[in-house]
Amino acid sequence: MSRSVRIGNAQAFWGDRCTAAAELLSCEPDLNYVTLDYLAEVSMSILATQRQRDPQLGYASDFVDVVRSLVPYWANGGRCRLITNAGGLNPSGCATACQQVIETAGCRSLRIGIVSGDDVLAILTSTAAGHEIDPFTNLDSGESLASSVDRLVTANVYLGADPITRALADGADIVITGRVADPSMVVAACVHHFGWDDVDLDRLAGATVAGHLIECGTQVTGGICTDWLEVPDVTHLAFPIVEVAEDGSCTVTKPQHSGGRVTPWTVKEQLVYEIGDPENYLSPDVTVSFCGLRVEEVAENRVRVSGAIGKPRPTRYKVSATLRDGFRSAGTLTIVGRDAKEKALRSGEIVLNRLRESGVQVRDSLIECLGANATLADVTGVISNYDASSFGEVVLRVAVEVDSHRDAVQFSREMMPLITAGPQGTTGYAEGRPRIHPVIRYWPCLISRDDVTPKVDFLQTQSTESMSTANFDRPSCEPSLTATDSQPNSGVRSESKATSSVVPSDAPVHPCLYDIALARSGDKGTGANIGVIARRQADWPLLKEWLTAARVATFFSGRSIEGVQRFALPNLHALNFVIRGILKQGLRTDAQGKTLGQILLEIPLPKQDSTKNTPEDVKEHHG
Repeated sequence: MSRSVRIGNAQAFWGDRCTAAAELLSCEPDLNYVTLDYLAEVSMSILATQRQRDPQLGYASDFVDVVRSLVPYWANGGRCRLITNAGGLNPSGCATACQQVIETAGCRSLRIGIVSGDDVLAILTSTAAGHEIDPFTNLDSGESLASSVDRLVTANVYLGADPITRALADGADIVITGRVADPSMVVAACVHHFGWDDVDLDRLAGATVAGHLIECGTQVTGGICTDWLEVPDVTHLAFPIVEVAEDGSCTVTKPQHSGGRVTPWTVKEQLVYEIGDPENYLSPDVTVSFCGLRVEEVAENRVRVSGAIGKPRPTRYKVSATLRDGFRSAGTLTIVGRDAKEKALRSGEIVLNRLRESGVQVRDSLIECLGANATLADVTGVISNYDASSFGEVVLRVAVEVDSHRDAVQFSREMMPLITAGPQGTTGYAEGRPRIHPVIRYWPCLISRDDVTPKVDFLQTQSTESMSTANFDRPSCEPSLTATDSQPNSGVRSESKATSSVVPSDAPVHPCLYDIALARSGDKGTGANIGVIARRQADWPLLKEWLTAARVATFFSGRSIEGVQRFALPNLHALNFVIRGILKQGLRTDAQGKTLGQILLEIPLPKQDSTKNTPEDVKEHHG
């Protein structure tokens, strides 16, 4: 079969828009597949807690609502097939819930494929406890699991495309899996459509890139992009579509007249997102090199990506395990007035001092001051020539990590007395005492493929079409730009509206990395990944020569990092930095490294290069 396969994505994480699948298929009813991704690294531990309360749970229940919204689509002849990892720890339970919804709502008979076999908790528990040599050492820290095995909550293998492909080959309209690698959902659709074999490495690599591009939903259509203020109609931001060709190349696009935009810049930002070593992007289906990728705009909102190189897949599966590790709590108060930051810091120290005096063993703590003068919004325009520089507003956030629930409760009791004992202008206590949460540690490790046996089962829903009276709503998908949404433009940055609104015209301009580059960041275990892309080809030589691993390490040295690796992607005019250890402290507001890219963009550009030698603990790699 030579024609391309059209695959959309309608879910980037558990908590994304439940209406997205119906919206996407109302505009693009002839899509071949829609993928829906629900599982982050610690999602399984949340599902484990749910399953402890009710054995029938343990899956992302939001997906059942998605299925309910699509019953009219299927009842009216729609043939798009769904692939999702919403099954979590209980794919069978999720499938049963979907079966009940489909039959109750009234629909033609649908076949539901159920992929399981990813749960390896019993293997890790027995092996790590019973062997002198621990095969499940932490990939980030090198720690042995043996001393922590009694605290394990979940352990799940990232399965690949093979069992999903088997389910599709056996006629599944919906495939529900537990833990699988996110791009593997797209890979499975392509393998089934084109009939590829394991030896088609470059094609599998191309499909993996396509899956990586859409797995985070609207991130490739303008969501969280550096120039987000210039993205049109973000109210109706479109979920993406990839059209994958038989050679593995793909075209990224979106429904016509929908919000957002697809440009080489939105695509490049997503390409470098959380990829680690771009020469060896590991998946259970294939090892991919991004270093030969070509990105070209072929039409408005249509970007072609080609040139992926595939190498044999890893010999072992990656395991995402989680374990219990104490408790955490965080509380916030707003402090307004002169010297607000100093007052907030002093207030935070009061809380921590009182905890220590009461005998609480605080394992880790953090005081943060966040703010943007929101309380002045209604008065600064009224007061003539008002200078807000002496006024202050911060959100005080104090967070702690402790071993016992009792100690966490003590912290929650020490926060609220600041309402009367703290500085004047303290407010924001309507939410009550801070909530207490268990600390769940992410434990990445490896396991032999021989120890894992993926399984595929099926459910067949009974046809109840006579019960269905609903029609699938297909809106016109006409553009609906709001007054504040900007019109589409090229990916090249114009003057930032945000910058021009806060910097006086006569203020000195200090060029920074933001002026020549885009960036996107995210977590890689206890480390973080920051991709930096030149805005223009002419900016690439400076970016490549000046933004070294040593410079990035120095910039973030206040975060107690363990080292920085730099990877160059000249084909994309991009650099990728992996910063080890920067997310070890999980108490920050940004525990997943989402802000690090925007912080790095504020590093000042020098008038001339002053690159220093790379420290011994900072390694630099070029792809």
